[in-house]
Amino acid sequence: SCWKKCNSLRLFYCSWSPLGPAGNTSYFLNLCYEKHVCQQFEVGSTTNYSLPYRKLHIFSNTVAWVEARWGNHIHRTPNITFVFNNANKPDPPPSRMPFTKTGGRLRLRVPRPRCHGMDQPPQREARFWRAGDSGWTEVKMLFAEPGQSGALWELTCGLGANGTFVVQLRQKYQTSYWSDWSSNISIPEEILESPVLSHRLGKLGRDGQRVLRLSWQPVLKEQKDVNYTLHVHMPACSCAELDEEDVVVLGWEVREHNLTLSGAEYEVVLRAVNAAGPGPARRLRVPAAQRADLAFKDISVAGSAVTAQWEAPIPGDAYCFEQQVLTKAPKRGVCVQEEFPAKSIHVQKGKGAPQAPDPGSEPGEAPACHRLAVHGWDAERGWATFALWHHYTSNDSLAVPINIGTGDADAVVLRWKPSPRAACPGTLAKYLICHTAKGDNMTYGEADATASNYTLQNLQPATAYRVGVWEVTEDSEGTCSAWWHFQTKALGLQGALWRPDLKYLSLSLGVPAIAAIYHMTKKR
Repeated sequence: SCWKKCNSLRLFYCSWSPLGPAGNTSYFLNLCYEKHVCQQFEVGSTTNYSLPYRKLHIFSNTVAWVEARWGNHIHRTPNITFVFNNANKPDPPPSRMPFTKTGGRLRLRVPRPRCHGMDQPPQREARFWRAGDSGWTEVKMLFAEPGQSGALWELTCGLGANGTFVVQLRQKYQTSYWSDWSSNISIPEEILESPVLSHRLGKLGRDGQRVLRLSWQPVLKEQKDVNYTLHVHMPACSCAELDEEDVVVLGWEVREHNLTLSGAEYEVVLRAVNAAGPGPARRLRVPAAQRADLAFKDISVAGSAVTAQWEAPIPGDAYCFEQQVLTKAPKRGVCVQEEFPAKSIHVQKGKGAPQAPDPGSEPGEAPACHRLAVHGWDAERGWATFALWHHYTSNDSLAVPINIGTGDADAVVLRWKPSPRAACPGTLAKYLICHTAKGDNMTYGEADATASNYTLQNLQPATAYRVGVWEVTEDSEGTCSAWWHFQTKALGLQGALWRPDLKYLSLSLGVPAIAAIYHMTKKR
């Protein structure tokens, strides 16, 4: 065949299949024109030839054939007729192009071929060879219109089952030849599973940071073209310019990675990625941390506003002030991207401040745990927490409803549901337990903030008591009133019978003794 390269006005070629022994065959290309003298070009042993533009009659009907000579043999191809200027042939699609494979469907973004005078969309064909197959399989390609730039067309073809493929494309216009097949496009196996992820989370240190240790099992163990991407996101503090730095790309041989985090809540997303695209995501939620000695310098609440004063322990390039209600979805905090020195004092004001609801407040205003935090960032250390504060807002009584077990004669077990304040870090200090019998002094005990039961011991049998369990908070006085009544059991059945037996025995022994004394007195 002979053609004009369709993105040029002066590049003309002819090519043919081998006609004789390789290396020992000489080829001669013959061109005859309708109104011009014939031409012969001595090509040599190759099977393609770039024609000199100035020697061609590109607008004339042309007849072409090739003669092959080796030894005493001469072989001539059949004639072909064409007009050089109309014999357009596009280049094959490039072998390097963006693609993804999902659910056995291949999507390629193919650049549009450059052909002078060709404005209609090109036609394209694809063929693939799957590892283990004996030959090529041709498939139809569906295409979508290009975007605004028009530079890339999205093509889709079905490859069937998952596996490793080699794909080739070719293209043509309605009035052009088919291009040659493209070079091989290697399509790896699609990643269908997310990595199995394990983690260990360290405690928040005095420097406001903690270490998250991640490890995972590899996917597609036999393939080395798999990378892993870790995306670390702070929902409460999204500073646009800094988010780009929270993506880590790791090689196929990496099986573990440590992340240094602040005390904020995080979402960590791990994906395995290869040339076919990313696999399913493995997500890990890292809860916010608490540390009592990372305190604000001062916090004041006035009406519905809160004013928080904090000190920067180190210099930084940005900071984030977050104000959350823990029972609700995280709200984005205030991100301030400006440098600040160590020991600098900052004042932050917020709305909807943590405050106890009024007794006449709306029913919808439920008790809630509020969290205030400041996190600072610098390029060397990343994010660190500078200050933390939790506050529980509620007009509920500090008295705890309890369940009193039957127990023994000298002990009973008190049980209660954990206080909602216990889920608000640093808010519930402990439980205070008080009990008394009528006429006795009040006796006090304590239980940890995480406790849900307490045993009263050394009680008197068959005695009426009053008992109370009260929450002790960060700002309460730790008072306790005993409102709940209970009575201990009498001693067991054996002890109860034994006491009357002793009285009866003393009476039965006493009567003969009195009679004997009376008898002796009378005899005298």
